Amino acid sequence: MKTITKWLCIAAPLLMLISCADEGADKILHNASVWTVDQDNPEAEAVAIKGEQIKAVGDESEVMQYRTDATEVMDLDGAMVLPGFQDNHVHFTSAARFLEFNIMQVSTQDEFIERVESVTERLEEGEWILGGLWGAYDDWEAGAAAGGGTNRFTPDISLVEDITAEYPMFIRRFDSSEFAVNRKAMEEVGLDPYNPEAEGIEFETDQDGVPTGIITGDEAEAFFDEHTPDDFSRERRTEQTRNALAEMAKYGVTSVSDMSDDTQVEIYEELEAEDELSARIHYRYHLERWEELAEDGIQPGHGSDRLRLGSLKGHIDGIMGNSTARFFEPYDHEPDQRGNWRRLMLDENDEPDPDQFLDYMVNADQAGLQLTIHAIGDEANNLLLDLYERMEEKNGERDRRFRLVHAQVMQDDDIQRMGELGMIAEVQPIHLSDDMRWMEERIGSERSEGAYAFRSIDESGAMLSFGTDWPGTAASEYPINPMLGLYAATTRKTLLGEPEGGWFPDERIDMETAVEAYTYNTSYANHMEHMVGSIKPGLQADLSVWEGNIFELSPEELLENETLYTLIDGEVIYSRD
Repeated sequence: MKTITKWLCIAAPLLMLISCADEGADKILHNASVWTVDQDNPEAEAVAIKGEQIKAVGDESEVMQYRTDATEVMDLDGAMVLPGFQDNHVHFTSAARFLEFNIMQVSTQDEFIERVESVTERLEEGEWILGGLWGAYDDWEAGAAAGGGTNRFTPDISLVEDITAEYPMFIRRFDSSEFAVNRKAMEEVGLDPYNPEAEGIEFETDQDGVPTGIITGDEAEAFFDEHTPDDFSRERRTEQTRNALAEMAKYGVTSVSDMSDDTQVEIYEELEAEDELSARIHYRYHLERWEELAEDGIQPGHGSDRLRLGSLKGHIDGIMGNSTARFFEPYDHEPDQRGNWRRLMLDENDEPDPDQFLDYMVNADQAGLQLTIHAIGDEANNLLLDLYERMEEKNGERDRRFRLVHAQVMQDDDIQRMGELGMIAEVQPIHLSDDMRWMEERIGSERSEGAYAFRSIDESGAMLSFGTDWPGTAASEYPINPMLGLYAATTRKTLLGEPEGGWFPDERIDMETAVEAYTYNTSYANHMEHMVGSIKPGLQADLSVWEGNIFELSPEELLENETLYTLIDGEVIYSRD
């Protein structure tokens, strides 16, 4: 009888026959606008979940058949359900530290005091307060990624001396042109806090000759870096990790590609063992460690459903922020500078040696490991494509899912070649909203037409994959919030709405393409498309629920859109309420 009843449940889905608990759902999300990123069933009204997996997706009447007395029913009141977002590029350890303490966008002393009070409340006495990065948005006119202004802010250390009496503090301006240090830190490094002297360091004083805590000089950074800890305690880093995981959940992000250190991997493993790892981590070691992974038999997907190994990260050139991305022609604002090659590209005499980099690629690829390589300038991207072709000649064709990381400025021919080679373009749209304020000043309008060319990349046949580069650089904050990336890719504007028609607007993409790049495409890039990235039966129930429908919101409303719920494996890990 049980077999017959089970057959009836499957064969007659339009009949209200689901009374047997084994065929019912544990949870149903209904009265919703569901965008599935499943081409066979793109839109739905409800989702049923059984255990950790999606059981059914469809119309209200269809999915509500799976309701039993034990089913938890979530009425979403018209909210939007999307797959959990998959961020293709984060620096998790840096983000976790940044969330704990930063004053990048602080512009008043009251805000500064609040930030310091907040961090001291969470730390054990004696723990160092580091970072800061103040002033990053002071010197830019409106149009910066997260605001802008012309007022120069410098923290007044005297206002927090009592608060930090037991917490040594050494923090810096974003460009490391000046630093702030409290009396406790001076004592820790052997200086007299009231009459400090050190060669190569200038100590600012007030009108009474009392040190203000602001220091400059050629030796300031090196002196204090020598005396400050290289890393925080395991307990502190674990708490930072929990905090960062909570931040991800707050913005509907259920998976990230990380490239932190071995300690972070150990913390992930510990949290997973305690059932506290509330995200899927696709982890990448540095390229030069390929042999170590190969000897351990690690392949893409090695590990568990929550922590997966098997990928490597390498670098060809520098970055746009400090004009070290490598170009064929000099920078417009620095005519003697074409950018830099990174360490693995240089021989023992610091001369470029592409064959050396190729050897790393060939060996790692032969071992079956996935390669993800950073290239930003047009010459760097051109060279990387050449190296890939040479590697493929040596090793033959296979399902590599090679990820060209950033792909920021490319010539038209190379964009087409990337598509022909079937590459994945691992890009971060928030870079566009931030960098456009000075790109043309640095590389001119003609080269800028090939910058962040999302539409051209997509039309070339390459796969677009989206992320954030969270937490950003020393001069720019890149939040984990995927709405910012969707906004940037579909409008090509700064977060303040400039320029009016969008920057090189022909390279805009539609919202459907942007969402797919941020969900299914990144799960594919992670070798996880069989698990997550879309909403269809049999996949893990990793979902994000948003207050507003992203296909109907204005660009300004999109930036304000909020997550109502985030689920991973069918469990609600974040609720706005």
